[in-house]
Amino acid sequence: MVLALGACTEEDEINVGPPTIERVRNTDPTTADSAFTSATLGSTLAILGNNLLGTQQVYLNDYPLGVNTAYVTNNTVIVTVGDSVPTVATNPNVPNTLRLVNKAGEAIMEFQTLPPAPQITQVKNQYVKAGDDLTLFGRYFYFVDTVYFPGEDAFVTTGITTNAAGSSLTVKVPDNLDFSEGQTIRVVTKSGGSATNRNTQIYADRGMVADFDTNGALEWPWNWGWGISGEMILPSQPGISGLDGNFGGMNQAFPANYGWNNDKVINLTNWGGVQIFPEGEGYEPSTPATNYDIRFEVAINTTASIAGLEMQIWYPDSQGNELSYNIPLSDFIKTTDGSWHTLSANMTRLTNGSTRLNTYGDFLKGDGGGVKQLRLVVINTTSNDIQAVLGVDNVRVVRAVN
Repeated sequence: MVLALGACTEEDEINVGPPTIERVRNTDPTTADSAFTSATLGSTLAILGNNLLGTQQVYLNDYPLGVNTAYVTNNTVIVTVGDSVPTVATNPNVPNTLRLVNKAGEAIMEFQTLPPAPQITQVKNQYVKAGDDLTLFGRYFYFVDTVYFPGEDAFVTTGITTNAAGSSLTVKVPDNLDFSEGQTIRVVTKSGGSATNRNTQIYADRGMVADFDTNGALEWPWNWGWGISGEMILPSQPGISGLDGNFGGMNQAFPANYGWNNDKVINLTNWGGVQIFPEGEGYEPSTPATNYDIRFEVAINTTASIAGLEMQIWYPDSQGNELSYNIPLSDFIKTTDGSWHTLSANMTRLTNGSTRLNTYGDFLKGDGGGVKQLRLVVINTTSNDIQAVLGVDNVRVVRAVN
């Protein structure tokens, strides 16, 4: 009799009427009075209502979340939004509903499952000024509210365009940039804000080594080092328009199998030993070299594949070591239509075996004779020549970490 009575009691407890949902909140007890109609992947939700005991399943966008009976009462069901729940990021036609089912029926409400917070993986062209279009590459650019720029009130809320995949975003740079407290871009969506790091920065008007326009220790278009002819330092090349004045151009079939010619080289040098690298505030010699990036813009106009094309950064240190690092162009350049992309390499990536720069002061010393040099060379690693027009501009050293 005891067993039979217990069984009847359990059946009575789950033999409730059709469920109803009053609201959804998160599980933080300090937000007990809150209610919302959207959540991001990874969230834990508390569904509040009536007749919830005996809930068999909870669906978000028709995807089952799984129900643990230990987290079910007659008025509450707690579930976790797993990463497999479809969102607009994976299916633009998701129903945006939450559905709860028990034996007596089901309850449904409009509920938006949001992708994770946006992620910026690359600023296409960091050399921008007010009024320019800025393009970002990344993930989860959905339901964008605001794009923040360096400066207290430098942000944009309108005119923001994204692609259907949520992998690119374009916005116009506002007028009131202020780099006194940073140089980063941040995107805020309904899912949250993007992280800031050295990949989310724009040019803060500091650290220029070669802009191919302004004379100093390097003089344009002829007295700046060696490599491409001064006749190739122009405001345009076939299919490429200048960013801001002149740039170094290359128009050739880049030779296969690491082949060499001087017309694919930009060797920035002052043979008299005058310093060509930035000094002063933010460029203290004792600062770790890892805090600095070498950056420059590259544009390519070609119908050929650029897979196998690399840009080598070369630097001779004061101990006679030739340090170098090769950047695969396809890691940064998304389109070969002549538009500009920023390439970047941390200073400590320039190596020769285990030898690398330790401090910024090591970089300032130049080679063993005191001459300061920095070389860019286009390298074709493939077995076939690659015909292309290529531009280089605004070679600089950026303090990427304070």
